[in-house]
Amino acid sequence: MNPLFSVSNDVVIRALGYVQRVKKDNCAHSSSSENVLHLDFDHSLWIPSTDPAIRTANFMSKLLANANGSLDAFPDELFYALVRNNVHGNTSIFGSAIAFEPEVFGGNNDIQPEKFVSQPVVSLIDGYWTYPYFDCGGGEIWMVTYSSPIFFRSFDNDSIAFKGAATIDIDMTDLDINQCDKDSATGNNYQTKIDLFRGTHLCQETTKCEKIAGKGFTTGAYMCVCLPRYYFPDKNAEIKAFSGKDLETYYRSETSTENPEGNLFRCMPCARGCETCVDDSPCLYQSSDSLRLTMMALILLNITIMCCLSVATFIYRKVLVIKTASPAFLQLMCLGGVLMCVEFFTLYPEISVVVCSIRIWLWHVGFTVMYGSLIIKTWRISVIFTAGAQKRVKLPDQALFKRFAFIFVVAICIILGWNFASPPYIDVLVPDDRLKAFICMYSVWEFAVLGVEDLFLLYGGYLCFTVRKAPAHFNESKHITWSIYNAVILGTFMAVML
Repeated sequence: MNPLFSVSNDVVIRALGYVQRVKKDNCAHSSSSENVLHLDFDHSLWIPSTDPAIRTANFMSKLLANANGSLDAFPDELFYALVRNNVHGNTSIFGSAIAFEPEVFGGNNDIQPEKFVSQPVVSLIDGYWTYPYFDCGGGEIWMVTYSSPIFFRSFDNDSIAFKGAATIDIDMTDLDINQCDKDSATGNNYQTKIDLFRGTHLCQETTKCEKIAGKGFTTGAYMCVCLPRYYFPDKNAEIKAFSGKDLETYYRSETSTENPEGNLFRCMPCARGCETCVDDSPCLYQSSDSLRLTMMALILLNITIMCCLSVATFIYRKVLVIKTASPAFLQLMCLGGVLMCVEFFTLYPEISVVVCSIRIWLWHVGFTVMYGSLIIKTWRISVIFTAGAQKRVKLPDQALFKRFAFIFVVAICIILGWNFASPPYIDVLVPDDRLKAFICMYSVWEFAVLGVEDLFLLYGGYLCFTVRKAPAHFNESKHITWSIYNAVILGTFMAVML
């Protein structure tokens, strides 16, 4: 309910339909209240226009006092001149009238003794406002009438009696009906004094109501323009908006059976990633499907190979070459490789902060598991074969697992610190063809973590150099070097391609 008016929203909607139906050619030529709009308007809008009626009423009251309650001595032209003067000079006043009680004319014209009497004076609050009504057979317009009473003070008993009324008819045709929603920008101006019809537009949820000024006291004086990220379905239309008059005619007509929440008069959604658009053209850069399928096939092949290697390592774990290479760490390497490969699948769903965070965890945890296992067992070989012949070093798998656990915990703490201190965010990349691409941004933490991982790989390269003369069953330096090259070169290539 509008705080300015004591009327329900249903009544306002019915009133809108009535305003839409009542026209010059179908109004009721009668004295009944059939053409009355029973709404309590805020009359403060028309207070300046009431002054002629109040002045006329006070003038007639003074005239009656001087003439002892009878106006027979005054010519009719005087009263016509008064009401004509009320209308002239004020475009909002359509008509004016003076009504008298029967005894004011044709009564006793005897001259009474002169005496001093005070004249009753009326003010704005003494008058009466009618409901807005359509003036059939007269002006054929919507109007509202203000009546100011004419009083006479009796000489006999000093009582005040009602003798008539001075009226003005205020034209409402220039008053716009604003059916759009109220917003914070609405001020206390001419139009907002009569905001009874606010929020009664029929724009759908994909559109926004915009008022059309200067349409007068009629329904449908608005346009339904498309919201951001929606476009007007008719590409050839000169005005990219739905007419409020069309919506009012369609949905408020007596023969309409459609629900205003139907699919008509709706804008169409833009393509994903578009802020504004005129059609359904894409706004996001489209990757090559063939390239994506090729890379997906290669990644699935790598995962399959690593799973097969892990199973083979378990089956042949007692074979000398497998046993000397620590089967448990070989399987950890396969697990880390699978995690790093799975990270590439996060490039396919719609990008989000959660997806960006998952990429961090899959790639860097997989890197830690894979290369941590590889380098920690290479470190054991380096310690054993560089300690010298006189010193016996015993480093079982349990001891290596403790050192691996330390590396793993440090890596987890770094990734947690990264996510809490500087979580990833989504940025928009706009290439030369104006199509946008959403990318994950990781701040300086990404370079810091990559730097630590590069140092870790360089340390692995150093260990490979120290064990280059180890026996054949223990010498994996050449293969470890290849894996380091693969991590740098192949990883960079795939990141650029995807």
